[in-house]
Amino acid sequence: MNQEKIGKFIAKCRKDRNITQEQLAEKLGVTNKSVSRWENGVNMPDYSILKELCNILDIDVNEFLSGEKLRKNEIQSHSIENLDLILKEYYKMKKQRNIFKYISICVVSISVLICIFGVILHVYSKQYNLKGISNILSVYIDEDREKEYVGELDGYEIYVENLRVEELNYRTFNAKYIMFKDALDKKMTSIEDWRKGAWYIFKEDDTEILRYESYEIAISKNECIIRPISKYKSVDVKCHTDNTFRTTLKKGNSFSCFILDDEYTFKIKSINKDNIVITTSKYGLTKIKEDGIDIKSKEKEFIIEKNKKVELSTQLMDHNESVIIEWY
Repeated sequence: MNQEKIGKFIAKCRKDRNITQEQLAEKLGVTNKSVSRWENGVNMPDYSILKELCNILDIDVNEFLSGEKLRKNEIQSHSIENLDLILKEYYKMKKQRNIFKYISICVVSISVLICIFGVILHVYSKQYNLKGISNILSVYIDEDREKEYVGELDGYEIYVENLRVEELNYRTFNAKYIMFKDALDKKMTSIEDWRKGAWYIFKEDDTEILRYESYEIAISKNECIIRPISKYKSVDVKCHTDNTFRTTLKKGNSFSCFILDDEYTFKIKSINKDNIVITTSKYGLTKIKEDGIDIKSKEKEFIIEKNKKVELSTQLMDHNESVIIEWY
């Protein structure tokens, strides 16, 4: 049974009798869309209206099934029972094809969902360990703080250096914060979690360095030292009177500062040989030069030259509250 051929035959017979699709649909009690789908070979008329369709188009059932006009000696009478068997076999095959098509769509959809879930899981695994504790620490540099013992983890003595222990914390999925020392005492993390969450890992002599966005962990012998990342390939940010925050020089890295109680988010847009481009979340910042304020620089994008400080402020005359950005 050639469905496409039958569809063209229905259309031809309808036009030969000057019947529109709308008129045929009305006579059969179906929609115009159903008639259109028959004639385009997308679907077949239901058995319940097939006899009436053949009467309207003045064709024999055999002609309908053949998709063409037949000579009288080629037409053989078919009983309703025989026709019923033919159409039931057709619709059975079509149902099987539809089931196969549905299964194929389901398999593809499930595969896509698994891939999406895998990507999400991979992204979160970079930031969170399996216990839901973030490996991202809030780090502000305090060069006056010497090496300080915090606790023990997996047989390693844990120290912090040039950082304030009371400001170190882990962040959970629901944005709650857990003090770093408490996380160590409760064994809520592990050295292996730190390795999995590191941006990259490298060796310096006998020391393994785990590098993150704004800090690094130096693992040697039986101790781990958590410290600010080195100035090499990094950006220092000082917000008003806050301590300096240091982040890895990497495209897409972002950091936030409050200036006059207004939060500005900064993002590294591009990295060039001699400068980097920093964008802000909103307008209103001005660039402060040695000889005063450059009022013309009210924009969302600023160029930071290597080894030079750029001071940004929202004030025109008194710029005590500002953010200073320096690239090493």
